[in-house]
Formats: sequence, C-alpha cells, structure tokens
Amino acid sequence: MTMKVDLFYLSPNPYGGWVTYTCHLMEALESVGVEVNLFKIRPRSEKNKRKFGYDKEYRNITMVEALVRPTMKLIVAGAKQFKEQTKELYEFGNASIVIHDPTELKNMPRKLDPRRCVVIRKIGLKTLTNEDALRVREPAFIRHPYSCGEPVGEMPTNRLFNAVSTSRIDFDKHTEILLDANRLLEEHHQIDIRGFENRLYTKFKIVPKYPEWVQSKAHYPRERDYARRFMLDYKFNVDMTIIKGDGGGTQYTWLEAWSAGCIPIINIEWLLEKPDDMIPGYNCIAVAGAEELAEILQGKRNGAVITDQKLRELQLGGYRSLEQHNAHMIGGEYLAFLTGQAV
Repeated sequence: MTMKVDLFYLSPNPYGGWVTYTCHLMEALESVGVEVNLFKIRPRSEKNKRKFGYDKEYRNITMVEALVRPTMKLIVAGAKQFKEQTKELYEFGNASIVIHDPTELKNMPRKLDPRRCVVIRKIGLKTLTNEDALRVREPAFIRHPYSCGEPVGEMPTNRLFNAVSTSRIDFDKHTEILLDANRLLEEHHQIDIRGFENRLYTKFKIVPKYPEWVQSKAHYPRERDYARRFMLDYKFNVDMTIIKGDGGGTQYTWLEAWSAGCIPIINIEWLLEKPDDMIPGYNCIAVAGAEELAEILQGKRNGAVITDQKLRELQLGGYRSLEQHNAHMIGGEYLAFLTGQAV
C-alpha cells in the first residue's frame, strides 16, 4: 500500500526558503514512493488546486477536513499568523513539525514530543534541548533535501559575471552589507542583487541611506531550478545572513550555488565554534564585513591573489558537500522519521 503524507504550509509567505524547502521535500518523498499532498488551512475547503511555486500545487482545506484525513501529517512551515492552527494540527491531528530556525519557536506549541520534531541544521539540536526553550530532547536532524540536477563542472574563472545575490532583500539577509561593498567596487566587480524584496526593509533601512538603490530587478520566476540555472553565469554567490541563535548549516541559496558551481561567500557570524556543513576554505568563503567582501570580489584575500586553483578547490568542495543533500537519500530519512524508525 502506498504511504500517504500530507504537508501543511501554514504561512502567508509566497516565496523564500520555506517555499523552496517544501517543493524539494515533496520531490524527495515522491522519489521514495510516497504519495504527497500539500495543503493550506483556510475557513473553507476548495476542490480545485492552486499554484504554489516551482511547478507545485496545493489545496485549501478547513481544519476539520485536515484533522480527519487518515494520513501522516507534517507541518513544513508555521508562521506567527498561524500559531493556533499549528497548535491544533499538532495536538489533535498528531502532526509532526519541521523547525527551520530558532526564531520559529515562539510560533510552536509549548511542549513538543521529540519524536515528532525535525530540525534542518545541527544547531537546532542544541537549541531544542535547552530546558528554557521547548524541553525537547533528541529531535531528528535531517538536512535540506535538494533535487535539482547534477552539479555543473564549468570552471569559476570562465563565468561571464562576477557575483550575484539571490537571497531575499531583508533584515536578516543584511543586504546593506552588499550595497556597502558595491560602493567600494568598480561596476564589473559589483554584486548583482536579485532577491525578492521586503518593502519594509528597503523603506526603512535602504532608501534613506542608499540613494543609488532602485527596486530590485529580481523577481525571477519561481520556476523549478531557475535560481540554479541563473547562477551558472556567476563566479560567486553572496549571502550575508545572520539569524540569532542559528547558523553553521546550509540554506537553499548555497545548495543552488554549489549545484551551479558558484562559490558561496557567507557572513562569518553564520559560523559556529565547531565545524558544520559550511566550511570556509573548503566549500565557501567567509567575510566579516563590506571591506573584506569587496576585497574577495576583486580576487584577493589579505592582499594576496586568490588563485584559479583555489577557486576550483572551493567549487569541488561544494560539489562534495551537496552529496549530503541528495533528495532520494533525504526522502528515505523522512520516511524513516515519519514511520518511527531511527534516522
């Protein structure tokens, strides 16, 4: 009998990491023979499906319908606007929960069963075992699934353009660091900023300080594999993310960059004390601010030229790191988690 799993996306966000994760997870589960349905909770159920992004679809259903469906249930995103729905699905629908970063804890039920929790970065294990957090012990750690094609082997030095940012233009992404770096660079070295824009962030943090700012030309189609294909022409991908209490592990921006043979440049504050999935000098470059970022984008580090050989080593490190996110393998880990087996 085919296993059926219902995924619940409890967020108003139409783009970003949660959407990307959900689409890759659907493909990962389908690759191991699971029948997957994606739902949002609304006051009325609908018969017809709606477009979700990356060629996926979802259907709106009521909480009552969600609770009575005889399936395994997994909450893949839980925003603050849906805190009550998250609690109800968890407590009365026996749903499991994916926790992407510690900022989501305030949106979750106060007491969680560790057997029903997934974290996608190792730091989540530490956060959720904190007695002051959720009193959760030993949740499952399962990396981001990634289902887009084989890595591309074109040398970084043969790319048409220097650097791109495909991350959201937002508070936690610290796009202002990219703009500060661009002010130090000649045009051919500058970062092409292509992320989806949080208008509140640009209104209060960007427009007053950066008169050169124009609305992001991004808004690239939310098509499957588009971001990766877009990065094939770039040497570097820049993402200055800082999330309080989070770090060390991957984000989809970097998985897409690795797959495109594009080298991630990340914020040094993302790194943790112990080695994690993001390893400077192996699969990424870490910088402490705009000046260091600008130097890297001019092909230097501490005054020394970054060789083509070093760029190739970083690219190959990314390819090897990507193997840990194989969709079929990760799909098997989720299947084991949902059926109560050890992950």
